Amino acid sequence: MSQTRFLIGIAIAVLFQTALLGQMVWAQITLLSSPTEVVLKTTPVDPRDIFRGDYVILSYEISAFDGNNIPIADSLESGDDAYVLLNTTGRTAKALKVLDTAPDELGQDQALIRGRVDYVLRDDGATTAPDCDDCTSILISYPIDSYFVPEGTGTELEQYRDERALGVIVALNEEGDAAIKGLMIEGRKIYDEPLF
Repeated sequence: MSQTRFLIGIAIAVLFQTALLGQMVWAQITLLSSPTEVVLKTTPVDPRDIFRGDYVILSYEISAFDGNNIPIADSLESGDDAYVLLNTTGRTAKALKVLDTAPDELGQDQALIRGRVDYVLRDDGATTAPDCDDCTSILISYPIDSYFVPEGTGTELEQYRDERALGVIVALNEEGDAAIKGLMIEGRKIYDEPLF
């Protein structure tokens, strides 16, 4: 009798783990199949990561913001989720504002990407320069800050990234979740992320 219970317990554990893995795979497939795609422009990364060759560390123009150029929600603090509202009309998506919550609706030619606030720097008012209306600065990281590439191509892609010639095709859902769908060099697609 105890052997039967043991086998049933193992079967339940295996089914649970399989269901959990299946749910994770399905979530990724659903995200990559999203009709909302944007191209994000990369920026150089410094210092360089010690691991190179099999993946590329990515930084985006939509990672660092200055309150004089982009409206930033006052309530954001380090560790918070931040929602960046994007304009999708150009060749690459451009940030419109940084929000502390997702908007109820998106306008035409808009998309949303969610990241995590790495740090917020606010001027306390004592050292405000005359040309600084909102001296808040914010740095946001995204779950798409690295990308695995075919072996031996990472160094070449890092060079394109550092020359600002690398674009990243990103699939987004309505909640702002993001997944890398492919890479572009100077407007030409070079990699597609397979669904499986």
